[in-house]
Amino acid sequence: MHPISVCIIAKNEEARIEKCLSSVRPYGFEIVVVDTGSTDRTREIASKYADKLLDFAWCDDFSAARNFSLQAASNNWIFMLDCDEWIERIDVEELNYFRKHHAESVGAVSRENLVTEDGRYVLNNTDYTERFFNRKHYRYAGIIHEQLRPVRGSDFPCLLLHTTIRHTGYDMTEEERMAKGRRNLTLLHRQLEQEPENPYVYYQLGKGCEIIEDYEAACEWYGKGLYFDLDPSLAYVQAMVVSYGNALLRTGHAETALGFEQIYDAFATNADFTYLMGRVYEANGLYAKAIEQFHKATTYDTCRFNGVNSFLAFYQIARICEKVGDTDNALAYYRECGAYPPAAARLAELAQAARTPGARRIVLFGSDLYILQYIMEQYADAFRHMGFETFIFPPAATQEEFTAHAEALFRFHERGIDAVLTFNNRGFYMPLAGEGSLWDRWGVPCFNVLVDHPMYYFDTLDQAPEQGIVVCADRNHVTYVERFHPSVRRSLFLATGGEEQSPGQAKKPIAERNIDVLFIGSCKYHTDYIYDAVDEAVMDALISLPGQTYEAALEAYLRQTEPDIADAALKLMIEKHRFVETNLCAMYRTEIIRALIQAGIRVSVYGEGWEQTDLIGLPGFDLHAPVSFSDGLTLMSDSRIVLNQMAWFKDGGSERIFNAMLQGAVCLTDDSVWLREHFTDGENIVFYALSALEQLPRTAAALLNDPGRMQQIADNGCRLAAQNHTWAHRAAELARLL
Repeated sequence: MHPISVCIIAKNEEARIEKCLSSVRPYGFEIVVVDTGSTDRTREIASKYADKLLDFAWCDDFSAARNFSLQAASNNWIFMLDCDEWIERIDVEELNYFRKHHAESVGAVSRENLVTEDGRYVLNNTDYTERFFNRKHYRYAGIIHEQLRPVRGSDFPCLLLHTTIRHTGYDMTEEERMAKGRRNLTLLHRQLEQEPENPYVYYQLGKGCEIIEDYEAACEWYGKGLYFDLDPSLAYVQAMVVSYGNALLRTGHAETALGFEQIYDAFATNADFTYLMGRVYEANGLYAKAIEQFHKATTYDTCRFNGVNSFLAFYQIARICEKVGDTDNALAYYRECGAYPPAAARLAELAQAARTPGARRIVLFGSDLYILQYIMEQYADAFRHMGFETFIFPPAATQEEFTAHAEALFRFHERGIDAVLTFNNRGFYMPLAGEGSLWDRWGVPCFNVLVDHPMYYFDTLDQAPEQGIVVCADRNHVTYVERFHPSVRRSLFLATGGEEQSPGQAKKPIAERNIDVLFIGSCKYHTDYIYDAVDEAVMDALISLPGQTYEAALEAYLRQTEPDIADAALKLMIEKHRFVETNLCAMYRTEIIRALIQAGIRVSVYGEGWEQTDLIGLPGFDLHAPVSFSDGLTLMSDSRIVLNQMAWFKDGGSERIFNAMLQGAVCLTDDSVWLREHFTDGENIVFYALSALEQLPRTAAALLNDPGRMQQIADNGCRLAAQNHTWAHRAAELARLL
C-alpha cells in the first residue's frame, strides 16, 4: 500500500458513498471514513471498503470532523474526498513524487462539477481545490466551507496535480437546494461572528444567498467581501468578482456592473471574467465592446464555467448579430456553437426562414456491410436535419464505379467540404500517388468511426492521414489507439445511437406484446481457427474474469514470461490472437441463450451462424433468418425483452440497447463502465453478469412475471434514450467537434 490515507466524512450518503469509495479502492490507499450520525445504510456500505470506520458526534463544525479524520489516519499524507465525489483520473506516481519532494506543499486537484441535464450528467464548471497534504503541516479551519490552514506560519505553497475528481454536490432537487442553502447560511452567520474580518466568509455568504435565489442579498455580501484589500490572483477572489457581476445582472443592476471596468486590468486574466464583461457590455447596449470581450474569452484554453471560452461566447455573439440585423454572421456564430441546443434550435429556425446558401458540407462513405450502411444512413439523415449538405460515396464493385464516385466527389469538393465521415476504415486513407492522403491535401478532417475493436483494422490505422480522427465506441478502444497507433493524431470516444421507428406514436403495451425474449445478432465462431497455448490461456483468463478486456488479459499473460515486452511486439501479438475475442463472444452468446431456454424461456433469435451451434433443435430456441434493421425495429416493437450481449465492449454501449429502448422494450444486457454511468439497473435497463449466468433465467423470469414493473422500466428507458441516445444526438456531438 502507498503511505497515503484517503479521509472522508459522511452522513446519510447511502446513495453516493459507494461510487466514491469504489473509485478509491484500486489505488492501494488507506480509506478512513468518519460517520457523523447516519441513520441509513451509509455505515453498512462504507464497511465494505473502509480500513477504518469511526463515529464522530456532529457539532455543526465541518473542520472539527475533518480534523478528527486526519487524526484517525495511519499516514501523515492525506487525500481528502467527499461522498458526492469520486476519482476520475489520478497519477499515483506523481503523488508519491510530491510526498518526497514537496513535503510542506499542498496538492490541488481539478474538480469537475456535474449537474443533471436531460437525464444525464453534464459538466457545469471546473474548479481547483486543495486536497493532498501532510497533516503535520496543515489543519482545517472554519465551521463550514472549511479551508486548509498552515499549522505554523502563513506560507501556503500549492501545486496543481494531474488528478481529476468529479462532484455532484450541486445536483439537487429544489427542496434539497433550499434546505442546504438555509443550513449553510445559519452556519456562515455563526462563523462571521467569529471572523468578521474574513472576506472568504462574505464570499460564501453570497454563494449561500444565491443557493436560495436571494440575489439582492448575494450582491450585498459580495460587495462587502470585495471591500477588503484582496489579492486578485486568489481563485476565490476571482470567483467572487464573477459571482458578484452575475448577481448584479440578475437583479437588473447592469449599470452598476459597468464599474468593473475599474478593476478590468487586475481580473481580465481568465475566460470567466472576460465573458462576464461581455455580458455586462451587452446588457448596457455596448455591443461592439461586448463582442470584443466574448471573442477574447475564446482565446483562453481553460475556464471555470463550461462553455464560456467556446460555445457560450459564440452564442452571445450570434445573439448580438441578430439584434443588429447581421443575419449572415449570426448564422456563422451559431454554427460555431456545435451541439449547444439553443444555438442548434435557432440555427435551424434561421436556416428554414431564410434558406441561406453556404450550409456546411460533409462527405459520408457507404458500405456493402448492412450494419455500416445503416449507421451511415442514420448519420446522413441527422446531418441533413441540421442543415448540412451531404455527399454519399457509395460502395464500388468495380474500378469504373469507384472512378465515377471519385469524380462526383471532386465536383462536390469544388464548393468546399467541412468534414468526411468514414466507417470501419473504408475511405479513411484515400492515398494519392506519392503524395499522402487526399484529406490531407484538401485539409479536411476525416472522422473514422469504428464500430468494432481497432485491432481488426491495424493495417489502415497504421497509415492514418494527418487529418484523420479515429472515433471509437468504447473508451478502452481510445486508449488502445493512443497506445498502439501513434500515427493517429487524435482519437475520441462516441457511443453508438438508436432510432425510434415511429416517433411520437404510442408504444404497444408490454402486456400485449407477442415476443417474450428477442435476440438479433450473429454467432461468429471461427471454426477453422487453431488454438495454441497463448489462446487457451487468454480464453481461460477472460472466462475467469470477464470484466477485463482481451488485450489486458493477453498482456498480463505475456508479461509473466516477458516482463519487458515492447509495445510494438505486444501489438503484433494482440493482432495475431484477436479471434480469441470473436470466438469468446460467440461462446457467451450461445451460453446466454442456452441458460434461458433450459429454464423454459423461449428466445426468438434472428441472425447468422447459429446453425453451427448445438442449440439447434432444443425446445425454446426459435431461430429465424437475419432481418433488415427496419424489420428488426418492428420485431423489437413487439418484444417484451430485447436481449443484448456487449461483444466484449467493457466501457461503451451498443446500438441494440438504444434501439430496444426506443421501441419501448426492456433491454436486458451485460454491463459496461459507460453503461453504469448513464443507466440505472432496474430503473431504465436491466443488467446481468457474464460471471453469474446461472442468475440470468431468474432475472428474465422475474421480469416476464411482472408486466407492470417491465412497463415502468421500458417507459423510463424509452424516455432516457429519446432524450440522449439517438443517432441525431451523436451527429450533433460530431458537428460540435467541427
